Amino acid sequence: MTTSQKNPAKTDLCHQPGLTRLEDALRIAFNDVAVRAPVIEAPLSDCYGAILRKDIVARVDVPSADNSAMDGYAFCHADLQEFVGTSDAQIIVGGVSLAGHPFAREIPRGQAIRIATGASIPDGADCIIIQENITANADETLLTIPQDVIAKTRLHQHIRQRGEDVATGMVVLPAGKRLRPQDIAVAAGQGYQSLPVSRPLSVAVFSTGDELARPGDPLPAGGVYDSNRFAMIGMLRACGCRVTDLGLLADDFDVLKTALKDAAQTHDVIMTSGGVSVGKADLLKPVVDSLGEIQAWKLAIKPGKPLMRGRIGGCVVIGLPGNPVSVMVSGLLYAVPLLLHMMGAADQVCAPVRLPATAGFDFRRGTGRREWLRARLVQDDDGQWVAIPYHSASSGMLSSMVWAEGLIEIAEDCGQVKKGDRVLYLPFGGLQAF
Repeated sequence: MTTSQKNPAKTDLCHQPGLTRLEDALRIAFNDVAVRAPVIEAPLSDCYGAILRKDIVARVDVPSADNSAMDGYAFCHADLQEFVGTSDAQIIVGGVSLAGHPFAREIPRGQAIRIATGASIPDGADCIIIQENITANADETLLTIPQDVIAKTRLHQHIRQRGEDVATGMVVLPAGKRLRPQDIAVAAGQGYQSLPVSRPLSVAVFSTGDELARPGDPLPAGGVYDSNRFAMIGMLRACGCRVTDLGLLADDFDVLKTALKDAAQTHDVIMTSGGVSVGKADLLKPVVDSLGEIQAWKLAIKPGKPLMRGRIGGCVVIGLPGNPVSVMVSGLLYAVPLLLHMMGAADQVCAPVRLPATAGFDFRRGTGRREWLRARLVQDDDGQWVAIPYHSASSGMLSSMVWAEGLIEIAEDCGQVKKGDRVLYLPFGGLQAF
């Protein structure tokens, strides 16, 4: 049984009391936090990765006229039928049709027109025979067509019909879509010079922790270099946000309060790592509570349980845990979807890709939280792809995220995975910040 085949009713009851399931937390957040990014009209070259805010409707048919799918010769099918059952046909070439330079007259009866891929079909022509199946004389004025080729030629063969790709008036790009290169190309093919997209959210980022040092500075005894801030900045930029890096902030109530108060006045979102648990130095939660309100805290997930969402005025505050793997997992599966929602993305855009895979491992655990194992797919001796987890589940091992190519998802009520079971695999390429 796969993790996606568990009884939904049982899963609803099988999470730790006081903790919120991920899907519930996101649903609540989507309801609490409105789409706030204003719509801007951006030139096509600035729209890659942006969230489209209005449906884009086709202005022209694609193709704009019937055209040839192959290099060859255009014929009237009825003319060819006169040669069926006789000897090989010899037919005069009456002209040429090239892309951008069509044959301007109706095809003469009993003749062929030399035609290039993408060229308009001459009036009166209704089939194409590819050049490899025809023998032409030296100056291509006379064709010899084998009898078996004529017999196999079909009406409308190798002809692209007008509008068969895109018809005028159809929605070619729906609102809420995150724009990829092929989406921009479709818009360009419809003559659009710009598109209505979300303005990037402005996000202030900082890390907290007196044990942290900036990369490049001397590392004090017992200290660690700050890596979480760079992970957050990378995820934010990848999902289309404009980032202000506030650096490292001390574990000091007044310092944090001043920084958050100032940042909240000029940013849509503040994202932090560390300071959201229950230790003496975990000051972020009380600071936010003093300036605004805490709206969510602690999710039924592993890693990433001590995640916080709050508000200071109109600014959303997202407090990620301090462990580096927790930062990335909770950031990818909670923070990034919420940010995309705030920019107007459709729900299906916010959700990660989940693929069924075969477990190549045995695993036991306590139930109650949804868990993600860092993983990659490998081929077994039979050539089948199986999911293999990293050798350690420690949320402090950032190198595991470098090794991994995705995540294995274990449902709240699943306490054991056996080799050969079906599991859900979330490839990093299916997450919106990779």
